[in-house]
Amino acid sequence: MIKLKHFFDVIDFKSILVIALSCLFTYICLEMGFIFDMPTDLIGIAIVFPIVFSINAAYARREKALTHFSEIKGSALAIRIAHLHWVEKDTSPLINKLDSLYTSFFDLISSYLMADKPNEKSYNDIIDVFKEISLRHEDLREIGLSVNETSRLNQYLRIMIVQVENIINIKNYRTPNSLRAYSKVFLNVFPIVFAPFFAFIADSNSAIFGFGLSIMYGLVLTSLDNIQDDLEDPFDGIGSDDISLDFPTMLNPETIN
Repeated sequence: MIKLKHFFDVIDFKSILVIALSCLFTYICLEMGFIFDMPTDLIGIAIVFPIVFSINAAYARREKALTHFSEIKGSALAIRIAHLHWVEKDTSPLINKLDSLYTSFFDLISSYLMADKPNEKSYNDIIDVFKEISLRHEDLREIGLSVNETSRLNQYLRIMIVQVENIINIKNYRTPNSLRAYSKVFLNVFPIVFAPFFAFIADSNSAIFGFGLSIMYGLVLTSLDNIQDDLEDPFDGIGSDDISLDFPTMLNPETIN
């Protein structure tokens, strides 16, 4: 049932529209006698190959985003463990401040990545949280953390900052617009261009087979395009393969106190 749900998730109004147009133009071509065979390889070269290439590119970006987000969570956990164990004195006030900063940070990064058009203020707020985390390192140093250990903590923070920049770049810079435009243009003209071919199949074999082939081609191509759209932005919370931006369970105080 879950697989069927995921299948129907990639079928939308655009799929129905393309299928309807494909059947309509097939019918018109049949009525007008405008029927002829066409090389089906053209579909693969002009439409399927660019869409599949875009899907591969979008999937690779999603996998990189998962890696970057894991680095962010891992570095955040390393900083919190350092607050817990690297100083013999009571650091609970600093840990409480750090937990509050982490809550703000993951709320901010989630809001930024899920927005259609992220704004500069959200980005600056994320940078301010990094500044506050850095100040917590200085507080640790004042109560006994060695210089070398403080430097190591700052390295963890640097990893978080770099990975945030990487994940923001994935959000803002996507699959080349020219390739996406090319795929969508050919997808939209597909019902018209190949209607004579579907009419040829309907005339030489059977109407059911011809129109069924028209529906199948339209469904396959629009589904591939919708899959690419879902993977294009893995943070928007729309597709079934989006990255979860919830607060990491590993950073819950109950987990590591």
